[in-house]
Amino acid sequence: MDLQKLNLDNTNETENSFVKDQNYAHIESLLRTQPREVQVIGVWGMGGIGKTTIAAAIFEEFSPKYEVNCFLANVREESSKHGFKYILNKLLCELLQEDIHIDTPTIISSNIMNRLRHKKALIVLDDVNSSDLLDLLLGVGHDYLGVGSRVIVTTRDKHVLTSRALDQILEVKEMNYHNSLKLFSLNAFNQIHPPENGFRELSKRAVAYAKGNPLALKVLGSFLRSKSENEWDSALAKLKGTPDANVHKVLRLSFDELDDAEKNIFLDIACFFKGEEREKVIMILNSCGFHANIGIRNLLDKALITITKMKRIQMHDLIQEMGQEIVCEESAKIPGGQSRLWNPDEVCDILKNDKGTDAIESIFLDMTQTTDLYISSNAFRKMPNLRLLAFADSIGHGERRTNNNLYLPTNLQLPNSLRYIQWDGYPLKSLPSIGWPKNLVEISMPYSNVEKLWDGVQNLPSLEIIDLRGSKRLIECPNFSATPNLKEVWFNFCESLTHVHPSIFSLEKLEFLAVYGCKELKSLCSSHCSPSLHTVVAYNCPNLQEFSVPILHQDSKIHLHLRSTPLKELPPSILHLKHLVNFSFPISKNLAKLPANFANQIMLSDISEHEQDVVTTLHSVLPSPVFKHVKLLKFDNCHSLTELPDNISLLSSLVKLSFHKTNVIGLPESIKFLPQLKVLKVCHCEMLQFIPVFPPSVECLKVWDCKSLKTILSLESETPKQHAGTFIFLDCMNFDENSCNAILKDAIARTKCWMETILTTESEVSEEQRDNEDHTVINFGKICYFFPIRGSILQEFFHDYSAQSSFSTKVPPSSNLCGFIFFLVLSGAQSCSTDELVINFECECYLETSWGESIHVASSAIVEWDCDMTFGYQLNVMQDHVLLWYDEECSKQIMEAVKGRESITEKNSHFNAKVTVKFVARLPNKEEAMIKECGVRWIYSNMEAGS
Repeated sequence: MDLQKLNLDNTNETENSFVKDQNYAHIESLLRTQPREVQVIGVWGMGGIGKTTIAAAIFEEFSPKYEVNCFLANVREESSKHGFKYILNKLLCELLQEDIHIDTPTIISSNIMNRLRHKKALIVLDDVNSSDLLDLLLGVGHDYLGVGSRVIVTTRDKHVLTSRALDQILEVKEMNYHNSLKLFSLNAFNQIHPPENGFRELSKRAVAYAKGNPLALKVLGSFLRSKSENEWDSALAKLKGTPDANVHKVLRLSFDELDDAEKNIFLDIACFFKGEEREKVIMILNSCGFHANIGIRNLLDKALITITKMKRIQMHDLIQEMGQEIVCEESAKIPGGQSRLWNPDEVCDILKNDKGTDAIESIFLDMTQTTDLYISSNAFRKMPNLRLLAFADSIGHGERRTNNNLYLPTNLQLPNSLRYIQWDGYPLKSLPSIGWPKNLVEISMPYSNVEKLWDGVQNLPSLEIIDLRGSKRLIECPNFSATPNLKEVWFNFCESLTHVHPSIFSLEKLEFLAVYGCKELKSLCSSHCSPSLHTVVAYNCPNLQEFSVPILHQDSKIHLHLRSTPLKELPPSILHLKHLVNFSFPISKNLAKLPANFANQIMLSDISEHEQDVVTTLHSVLPSPVFKHVKLLKFDNCHSLTELPDNISLLSSLVKLSFHKTNVIGLPESIKFLPQLKVLKVCHCEMLQFIPVFPPSVECLKVWDCKSLKTILSLESETPKQHAGTFIFLDCMNFDENSCNAILKDAIARTKCWMETILTTESEVSEEQRDNEDHTVINFGKICYFFPIRGSILQEFFHDYSAQSSFSTKVPPSSNLCGFIFFLVLSGAQSCSTDELVINFECECYLETSWGESIHVASSAIVEWDCDMTFGYQLNVMQDHVLLWYDEECSKQIMEAVKGRESITEKNSHFNAKVTVKFVARLPNKEEAMIKECGVRWIYSNMEAGS
């Protein structure tokens, strides 16, 4: 699509405010402090994300405060055209306000250096793409400038910044939905909101396409301006197949700087591996000779890819489109001449009609986009360089989404160049006489109908991973004796599998075996064991009568899961082990036989036979040595567990206690005597009715989908709670009003205690503590409460509130004021299917004062469920929930500004400061959730004011 060319550098102030809104606050706050020496700040991010806009806004705001200043724009382009010497001379000319000509950039006269050292300067080096050039320019901008000078460097390549010690390195994030819609609307309609007609839904589609990239939003909005709804619809539909050239020109600059191996890695991700696990991609690409470890690192540094919390590789849709467009340019008219194929129609045509060529390196076919798949006998023989092959069925937790007709030749020959084959939901019971390529690194055939993979022994010397999970008809485990490099085997939920071939345990490099959910599996036995084996996952195997594998792993990083099995006796082959990371087993008196320090984490399931009372059994084993040093204790699917014995208090080292799908009615009061307990989680326990007072050491309490829960006994305790924390109660439908009151009081008391502790000690938590903190547990430096709201009690606790997602209020002129806590009400009826159960809350806080000072502080909170067994669950927020939220850094910045000015005003007579707060809540699928109400409570030291 040809979009009109725009001068994107001349955007107006309103546009720029949307781009910089959520990224500007931190760097602005840095510049408000006076450095004792020269300070260098790096700003990086993908092309078009707004780095230059932010740098220009900073320069415009702060340059009057400096003696000299210089904004060097387009350093990448200018240095490419004119060389390093030209850029250096230009910088010196700007700083010294005279013509400077230096022939040797590395040699600067002492006269020039002395003059520079007496000048306080603000310098922006925009779009730097070379570490050598940055070193050269920072010689001027860092080593030779006067005290208090600042240099801001923008780049697409993080490595340019990390190659030199900088004071701060900040990444520019994608714009949020609200600002994206405003920026787009301004360019499409010349107003900050789309009209309330058909264009509103079309605007949402356009914003979804741009994915928070300001450049794309401005280009697309300007192109669509003044066009009809039909033209909009046609243009947006066309974008899916014909990406925008103007945006891609900007994004492609980063690609052009990659070396050949990095370009191959980038294109493989764009056309094949997007969304896959990082380590898996690295393993496969290393086998292709691409040095993927450093290659992936460089792509991250150039903001061409990201890594999710689940360690998967992701790529912005616009960057992916740019990569696919590069591949299409290889052979515009003949798809078979491209190195990578992903278009379903083109792939099916090539496989059916023998149109393959030696140019093809990867094929990715989305099986949900086709009904029939024909593969000719010569299809792959014409592709001698094929490395990657995937027939993907978008598997969702065990069920295939399609039921394709498959037509295979009787003798399917795959090229020896093939490293990876994926065939989700392979529909036939058997495979033809496949010649498995010797260079294969991974065979992935999850949820297939195959009964066996091959007869006899297959020589696969490079194979590292085999994945047959969910293949319910698999009755025969292959002989693996000729796969010496096999590391991972996935047979989970292979319901017809009765045994595992003994050859598997003799493999020297075997590290991981998963057979959980194999209902017919009767034994796991071997007289030999790989010295590398560290993980066996064999829970939920109802017929597993025997486990006898002599695990020999020496570094104790062992995970052994045998819970939810009929095993009664502890396997003698494991009694010598110590310091296991994880051990799971049915509740049994035999647990008392395990030695002290056996496992750091123990997970218990229902007792194998119910002739023993589970509570009595637990009471007898909890005092045993094995539990003395346990740090994590979990109960999973213990349906016969209705209560927990009081002697749980003996577990003096316990840090984390977790319940998943049990029938406990209430927790014992003795849990308040667990001195080290920091985390308490209760998930899907439908009988739970009350939670007693827990110890003040608890920093994280998560209760999810406990429909009978009514009572949370007062969370307050006599012991001060001098730490942050996260306390979440999601979908506890019967929560009573007294419990809501208790939570509100605890939130305020904890926040006040935290603030006063900081004020008293005038110190923050050490870096060592930050490093040791489990960041998946709490929002560090923040206090966060999330729970169903009952009645209209919020207005009793909060001073200022608004029936929308933003509010403005005056800061109280009180000498006792030490901070504030936000609240918002998230509307019910929010639902989302996802593997990552996270709601992200974002806050923009603006302080404006009568003396002309303006401060912008951004804050965020994460409400997350990591109950260990949440995979594949539906996130449902079925009723209104309130979020209470204190952010130490946000509060500190606002209060420092208020207190600093307040102290010099006479009796506060001229004190006047206004705070405006805007909230956004984002569901796991990135959609925004409705906020019904929000507000603030001011916190006072020594005494409460304005209650």
